[in-house]
Amino acid sequence: MMKAMTTEPSFEQLNKRCERSIAKMSDAQAIVHIGELIDDALDGSFERGAKRALYLLGDLSNRELTNTDRALIEYFRANAWAALSHIANVRRSWSWEAPERQAELLALSRASNHPGFAGLDKVRRCQILTNHANLLHEVGRSIDAIAIWDAALKIIPNFAMASGNRGSGLKSYAGMVVDNRERAILALHAFDGLRSTAVEGAVYDSADPQPAIAHFANLATELAAAVNIDAVRAMQDLDRGDEGRSKTERAYRRWCLKHRLFLCPLNDIGPHLAAATDDLMLPALTEKFGERPDGHLPPPIVGFFSQMKQEYASARFMLFEGMSSTRVHFSDRAVALTDTLDYPLYSLASERVRTAFRTAYSLLDKVAFLVDRYWGLDKVPDRISFKNVWMVENKARLLPQFEKLDNLPLRGLFWLSKELFDDQLKQTTAADAGELHGIRNALEHTYLRVSEGWAKPFVINGTSNNGFGIAIGSDELEAKAVRVMQMARSALFYISFAIGVEERKKQLAKPGRLAGSMPLYDLDHRRKRRDSF
Repeated sequence: MMKAMTTEPSFEQLNKRCERSIAKMSDAQAIVHIGELIDDALDGSFERGAKRALYLLGDLSNRELTNTDRALIEYFRANAWAALSHIANVRRSWSWEAPERQAELLALSRASNHPGFAGLDKVRRCQILTNHANLLHEVGRSIDAIAIWDAALKIIPNFAMASGNRGSGLKSYAGMVVDNRERAILALHAFDGLRSTAVEGAVYDSADPQPAIAHFANLATELAAAVNIDAVRAMQDLDRGDEGRSKTERAYRRWCLKHRLFLCPLNDIGPHLAAATDDLMLPALTEKFGERPDGHLPPPIVGFFSQMKQEYASARFMLFEGMSSTRVHFSDRAVALTDTLDYPLYSLASERVRTAFRTAYSLLDKVAFLVDRYWGLDKVPDRISFKNVWMVENKARLLPQFEKLDNLPLRGLFWLSKELFDDQLKQTTAADAGELHGIRNALEHTYLRVSEGWAKPFVINGTSNNGFGIAIGSDELEAKAVRVMQMARSALFYISFAIGVEERKKQLAKPGRLAGSMPLYDLDHRRKRRDSF
C-alpha cells in the first residue's frame, strides 16, 4: 500500500479524520480520504481508524460505482483488515485461525477476481496480486502463492515486491523439499529473485524502498552462505528431461508443464522439461518396533499415498484427453440421445473431463483421511472430509491438537480447506471456490448440463438450470477441472511436507536412538498393466 502522507499525524488529527463524513465527497475524494485513513491507522496503530475505514468503505460501496472503483474498494478493504491484523499482532502469532487474516484474504481474493481488476493501473494490479500471494504464503500455502507472484510479474516483470517475496517463498519451499538437487535448484531461483530487487530498473511501489532492499539482501546472503550458487547454476540443466515417445505423449507433457500439474517441485518455477516427472514421495517414516502385526511390510500410508498419486495422474491424463479430443469415439456411436436444442455436449471426451473433476476433488477428502490417520484424530472414517477433519465433532471449533501445532504446510492444508468449504468464503469471495463446490455436487448428485462453449452466451443464463442442477459451458468446465487438479496437486505436496515436519520433530526429540531401517523400492512401471492370466 502506498503511503499518502509522509508525516505521522497526532492522535487528535486521527480522531478528527475519523469523524469526517464522505457524504459530500466525490467518489475519487472519498477513496483518497479512506486510503489516507487506513495508512494513518496502520502507522499509528489506531484501531478506531481502521474500523472507521471499513465502515466508510461499506458506505461507499452503496453508491453507483464503476467496476474499477469497486475492485479498488476491495483492495482498500484488505488494507484496512491488514492494519487491524497488525494492531492485533496476528502476524507474529502462530494462530491457525484469525478473523482479521481471513477477512483480508477474502478481500484480496475479491479484488483480484473482480471484473474491474483489469481496468486498474499496472502497479495497483501488481500490489493486489503480491499482497494476495504474500498472505497465502504466510498461512502456509507457498505453492499457491508462487503462481500468484508469477501472475504479478507477468504484468510488470521487474516489480520488486513480487520478485523479492517470490524469492522468499521459494526459499521456504526449498526447505521442505527432500531431494537435494531439487532443493538446491529452488534455492538458486530464490536467490536470483531476491537479488533482482536491487538491480537497476527494479520497480518499487513505495517512496522509501531501502528497508525492503535490505531485507531481501539479507535473505540472499543467507542463501549464498548455505548453497554454492555458481555450482548449482552450472548443474541445473532444466531443459533436459523426458520429452515422451510419441506426438501425443509430448503434447501431454507440455500441457502438464504449462498448467503446473506435475508432482515435481521444479514445475513451480516454470514449464521446464526437467520437471516432467511425478517424483513427489512421502518422507522417511519412523515407527515403534512391534507397533503393527504386519511390521514386515511398509506402513499402510505408504501404499495409500501411492494410490492417491496414481488416481491423480490418471485423472490428469483423462482431463488432457477430454480437453484435446477432436474425434467421435467409437463408443459414442449408436448411443441414442435427445437433442435438447441447447447445444448439449455428450461424449466420451466430456465424460473424461467430468470424471477427472470428480476424481481430483475426491482426493481432497482422501488427504483428510490421511491427516486423521497420521495425526491420530480417531474420527469415524465414513464421516471424514476435507472440510471437517480439522474441527471438533459437530462444533465450529478447531481441534485442540492443531491450535498451537508448529507445522506450516499442515496449516496450509487447513487454509486450503477454508477456501473451498468455509461458509463465509463461499458466500462472499469472488473467486470460484463456491462454484467448484456446486459443480462437484451437481456431478455427484444432480444434473450438470454442459453446452458447447461457443454457445454458452446464447443458451445459458447464469449458472442456474431452472432448479434442475447447474448449467455450464464446456470451456468453463474444463477451466474449473484444471483448477481442481491444481488444488489436488497442492494438497498432495502439503500433506507430504507436513508429515516431513513431524518426522523431523521425532528425530530431534530422541537424538541418537537405535533405529532399524526398511528400504523401499520404486514399482517397475512395466507392472502397471492388467494381469494377463
